[in-house]
Amino acid sequence: MTRRLLNYQRLLGMVVTMLCLLGIAAYSTMPRQEDPSFPYRAGLISVSYPGASADAVERLVLRPLVDELRQVEEVDFSQSTARTGVALVKLRLNDDIYDTDPAWDRIRQAMERAKQDFPDDVGRMVLDDRLIDNPAIVLAVGGSPSVSELSDVAERLKQNLSGLTGVSRIELEGDADEQITLALDDAALYRLGISPARILETLAQRNQTTPGGFIVVDGRRLSVLPNTEFADIDAIRATPIELPDGSQVPLAAAAYVWRGPAEPRQPETWFDGERVVLLSLIMEEGTTDAIRFGERVRERVAQIRPDFEPYEIREMFFQPDKVAERLDNLAWSLLLSVLIIVAVVFTGMGIRMGLLVASILPMVALISVGLYDLGGGVLHQIAVIGMVISLGILIDNAIVVVENIQGHLDEGMRRMDALRKAVGELAGPLGASTGTTLAAFAPMLLAKGGAADFTRGVPVMIMLTLSVSYLLAISVVPLLAARFLKPRHNAEADRLIGLARFLGGLVYRHPRRLIAAGALLVVLSLAMTPFMAQQFFPDADRPQVIVEIFMPEGTDQVRTAEAAANLEQAIRSRANALEIHRFVGFTGPTFYYNLQRAPQAPNRGRLVVTTPTLEDTTEMIRWIRAHVNEQMPELDVSVGVLGQGPPRIAPVEVRVYHADDQARTQAVEQLFVALRQVAGTVDVRHDLDIGVPSIAINVDDATAARFGLTRADVAQSLYGQSFGVVAERYRQEEDPIPLVLRSQEGTSLPLERLLSVNIYNDRGDAVPLSAVASVETTWEPAARYLRNGTRLNTVTANLLTGYSFSQALGGLNLALEDNPLPEGTRLEMGGDAEGSGDANGALLTAAPIGVLLLLFFLLLQFNSFRRVGIILLTVPLATVGIFPGLVLSGSPFGFQSLLGVIALVGIVVNNAIVLLDVMDRELENGENIHEAMRKAVVQRTRPILLTTATTVAGLLPLAFSSSTLWPPMAWAIISGLLASTVLTLLVIPAVCTQSIKAGVAEPENAPA
Repeated sequence: MTRRLLNYQRLLGMVVTMLCLLGIAAYSTMPRQEDPSFPYRAGLISVSYPGASADAVERLVLRPLVDELRQVEEVDFSQSTARTGVALVKLRLNDDIYDTDPAWDRIRQAMERAKQDFPDDVGRMVLDDRLIDNPAIVLAVGGSPSVSELSDVAERLKQNLSGLTGVSRIELEGDADEQITLALDDAALYRLGISPARILETLAQRNQTTPGGFIVVDGRRLSVLPNTEFADIDAIRATPIELPDGSQVPLAAAAYVWRGPAEPRQPETWFDGERVVLLSLIMEEGTTDAIRFGERVRERVAQIRPDFEPYEIREMFFQPDKVAERLDNLAWSLLLSVLIIVAVVFTGMGIRMGLLVASILPMVALISVGLYDLGGGVLHQIAVIGMVISLGILIDNAIVVVENIQGHLDEGMRRMDALRKAVGELAGPLGASTGTTLAAFAPMLLAKGGAADFTRGVPVMIMLTLSVSYLLAISVVPLLAARFLKPRHNAEADRLIGLARFLGGLVYRHPRRLIAAGALLVVLSLAMTPFMAQQFFPDADRPQVIVEIFMPEGTDQVRTAEAAANLEQAIRSRANALEIHRFVGFTGPTFYYNLQRAPQAPNRGRLVVTTPTLEDTTEMIRWIRAHVNEQMPELDVSVGVLGQGPPRIAPVEVRVYHADDQARTQAVEQLFVALRQVAGTVDVRHDLDIGVPSIAINVDDATAARFGLTRADVAQSLYGQSFGVVAERYRQEEDPIPLVLRSQEGTSLPLERLLSVNIYNDRGDAVPLSAVASVETTWEPAARYLRNGTRLNTVTANLLTGYSFSQALGGLNLALEDNPLPEGTRLEMGGDAEGSGDANGALLTAAPIGVLLLLFFLLLQFNSFRRVGIILLTVPLATVGIFPGLVLSGSPFGFQSLLGVIALVGIVVNNAIVLLDVMDRELENGENIHEAMRKAVVQRTRPILLTTATTVAGLLPLAFSSSTLWPPMAWAIISGLLASTVLTLLVIPAVCTQSIKAGVAEPENAPA
């Protein structure tokens, strides 16, 4: 192979140059995002059932719907909520599904089957299977007190932006639909002797869309347009209504007619105290550069802004700026890592050898980026982090090759002979060490689920760069080394030679003591695990506080809006509150991938408070909690910052199951009290509701029949009095506007008025409600919650800084030991405990493949189970540094730290591989095991220390970065690698001297 490379040096140089140019082009053109995209595994089904109680919604809608959904194999679980008039079902597909469209098609089929069992008056059923789509940009349109006016302006702005390259879709939020209200005067109806049914019938006849055809005049067609539709509001008011005596009166004589926002109130949005309408621009992810997309949007808005005056167009959330900031910071970390690594290499190897080794960094980086782009990769923070981690590892091969060639040159060998011998000696061991590193990352690559999808860019980039670095190390690096290296005349003066000989002497003289010391250190490090906090994923590093507002179930949106406005006003008194955005009736746009998205609900709200720095969020969170507890006890809030990793309701989530509702309620209240007393828990809340008062109208069927009425007549009349019925559509606008017939008060109808309303029979006679029905007050549940069709309730809690979910659950378990829950209660842990278990389980499921690959490469190289076992001892030796390193650095052990441990496995075994490779060569030359191991330590101390130094140096910018996501992983690798390197140079050779006496024996040719 070496001879062929020498014959095709120019071809090899051209290929490498072209691949580097490909990388430069790819880096300037490839799509950019802050975080990876996720498959569409989350969805929401909403079903409207106007007027039905929560129990009726559960019984008549949710039960048949959930039964059908459970037959869809792709569904992991369903979380259902039944409220008055609406059913909501959150769906989650299995983690191993990546082509989600067929699964959602099967779910739609199940919805159609369930619809056959629904009552006839159940309304529209809608599936949102793009629930995780996050807007890249959220624009706010303000400048007018009229929400309807702002909605029209926002719609016009939407049309101007829809044609931009990269726009997937644009959604309006906080806009107001309109309705034309026909508020009936009950006294006037009674006096005139007409019924609401007569008005409905007249409006339907008057508002016909009937074509008039056309006539031909002088060879041209002239359309005939009959005046059959309402042309304006005055035409509606003037609609003649026939009286019983045959005379007519205008509709205005019996009803007040006006145009205004639709009722009940729709979700509302405020930009820093001003009522606005939002445009959420969702970008085509995976193919669009978010930074350039933001530039295009700003350019278009700047062009059209004069056309929208005096209205204001402002940026509420602008993700492209965050993408640019994140990638710029990581790019500087990458550059700093390169500079530190180059400095380490120059210090340890000298200028000439250092230049050769350092030259591989830009080549590998550019070639890897080019290949990553060809494979459809997107440049985001996870991919860049994978590049940063791999920097120190990828030059290991080059260091060993250059060291080997330089050693042969120092011995007086000719250049080409030194090249051939070095490649011949190292191609196998370096291939095995690279293969073992790739095998260590295989579980991360093959794991399924949200956490694995989020971090998959790390193994992809590391495995790609390591493969490229190995190929360059056995091809380009030897050619460059053979051309530029020169024999050293003072090689013995190397500063590391003395250290190497000292370590080799220790191994030679005290092997048993070294083994005992290594075992003791492993035990001591494991003893530090109780002091290590656990955390699934850390919080994000954005200076924003998220205040989730919960009012009691059944609260009207007007009351929720008032409470949210009062809390916002109080927060504005704080000097570190730079900007506050308020959302009522829903939780606002999901401007961050981890932000929990909740369906519309009149009792929900959210505040987003921006502070000057991330440190200011801690004080802001503490103040908001204290203020709400002291001044606003009617509010239930959950306050925190944005998180990382897969979305979850709260760090601590306990799902409570029991067949008996009262026993389940008792268990929830007991858990709620116990969890509030656990150290570190805050914002503890449960979803039990006290219920809502209801007015039961008990119709006397016999009496009603005498008046020509039925229960349906009574129900329809009451519904029309409060909520109203759609009589017709006003079609003179771009979108038809409903004409709603109701009482003057609508949903604000006083209770005494409700009980005295008139019910109209088929003859149009008015019958007082009190004549056919009695009234009593009842207490109804406001909401029912189900998971996979089983009733449950949930207790959740946030955590104070420095506390972990494992500590909170541990304290809860201790409390329950003294005060057990009711018999038959079943608990299920959600939140970080569930996410961590799922993520770790996904890694463990894929781990056997990684182990098999690791053993394959090791056995391929050494053909000895004993040697493979010794090499694998480096893994427990790494724990000597991992756990103390995390504890001393204050980093929690979570999914990111686990990724660091996995990466460490692939790194630390490489050191043992190169040691045992030299040992075996010395054994073949006739040396005894003690002398062979001593020489191996002397020869490999320098490259091992250099590769460790470069890896650690490359990770230092991450370890000390301001990011909250990556320091735990960096510290796990750094501390584990430092300890493992020292112990690998001492304990592994010592074990070899006690367990290996000769080289690997050839198979015996025994007689048959």
